Amino acid sequence: MKNLLNQTPPDDTGTETLRRFRYQAQLALPFCLACARKEEVRSVIMEHFEDIVVEYDNYWHFIQVKTRNANRGHWKLPEAIDGLKSLYRAFNETSHIEAKYSLFIEGAISAGDDLNTLVPTKKDISDSFVEKISQALKINDSDCRTFLKVVTVHPNQTPRANITSHNIHLIGKISAKTSIIEIETIERNLTDEIYRAMHCDCLGNSLYNYIVQGQDVETEIKLKIESKRLTAQSISVILGSLTNGNYPLLQRIIDLESPTPTNLEKKLIAGGATDRIIKDAKNLRANACIRETEVLASGFLNEEEKITDVQIRIQTIINSIVESHDESEKPAKIIWREVLNELTQKKEFLDPNLIYKQETFLLMGAACRLSDECHIDWGVKIA
Repeated sequence: MKNLLNQTPPDDTGTETLRRFRYQAQLALPFCLACARKEEVRSVIMEHFEDIVVEYDNYWHFIQVKTRNANRGHWKLPEAIDGLKSLYRAFNETSHIEAKYSLFIEGAISAGDDLNTLVPTKKDISDSFVEKISQALKINDSDCRTFLKVVTVHPNQTPRANITSHNIHLIGKISAKTSIIEIETIERNLTDEIYRAMHCDCLGNSLYNYIVQGQDVETEIKLKIESKRLTAQSISVILGSLTNGNYPLLQRIIDLESPTPTNLEKKLIAGGATDRIIKDAKNLRANACIRETEVLASGFLNEEEKITDVQIRIQTIINSIVESHDESEKPAKIIWREVLNELTQKKEFLDPNLIYKQETFLLMGAACRLSDECHIDWGVKIA
C-alpha cells in the first residue's frame, strides 16, 4: 500500500485537468477562511494524493475530491472506489491518531445506490456492503468495517461552474463591510495561493511523518511541508497585501466586530446619518452585492455592462439630489429619504433589464455600493 505514495502524478497539462485542480483549490477556500478567522482550523495542507488535509485543534481531516461533468449522470459506488482507496491509504497510515476521512463529490448520488450508505446521515453498514468495499480495497472485513466507521461521503458539492460566485458570496456573508471589488480580489488571490501550494513537490510519506511526529521531523521535511501548508499567518499575509490606509481589509475579514468604518459608513457619518440608517445601508449593500454576483454567474452576455448602466443611472439621480442639499449641515437623513422616494418612483426606468428586479431596496443597496466605491456621497465630501 505504501509504495503508491511514490507514484508519479498524472499528466496535468490538459485544460480540463487544470480546471479540476483549480476547483479543488476553491473547495479548500472555506477551510482557509476558517483558519484565518481561527475557527478551530489550525492549517490546511494541499497534497497530491489527499487533495485537502485540514488540521483542526483536536484532529486531522483528510478530504478526497472527485469531479465529473453533469452529463455523465449521478454517481454510483464503483465510480467512487478510487476516492475511497485514497482515503484508506491515509487511514492505513494514521489510524492511531484522531482523524476523519471524507469524499467530496461534485454531483448527486444515484437514488438507492450503495454509496448512499456513507453520507453523513448514513444507514447501518450491512455485511454485504462491507464485503463489497473490502473486496474493492483488497483488505479484510474487520479492517474494512473499522475504516467505514470514520469515512463519510459528501455529494452535491458546489459545481465547478458556480464555485467562484459561491465563494464570493461566502466571503461577502463573512464581512458585509467589504466591497464587492475587494471580495472578488480576495477570492482570486486566495485561490491562487491555494493552487500554488497544490503544485509544490509531492510530500509522499513526509506528510504522515509530519502528522505523527510534528516538529520532531527533519528540517528538510519541515520545509517541504511549509511550502504546502496554509496557516492563519500565511493566509493573513495574502489578505493583508490588499490593505490600504487606515481601514485594513484584513481586520474586516477576520474580525466581524471590528469598529473600523468603510467608505460608505464614513460618508454617512459625515452627513449626519443615524446609526439605524447606517445599519440599513450596510445590509442593503450586502444584498445588492449578492444579487450582482448571481447575475454575473448566470452566464448571459453583457450582464456586467447592464449592471454598470443601472449604476450610472442611480449615480446621476443621487448626485442631483445631493447637490440640492449642499448648504445643509447634516443632510444625510434628508438625502436618504429623498433617494428612497426617487428610486421607488423611477425603478422601471432605472432598471429596465431587471438586474436588481426593479426592487427599491436592491437599487438602494446598489447606491450604497457606489458610495462605498467613492462614486457618491451623502451631502458632505470627505477626503
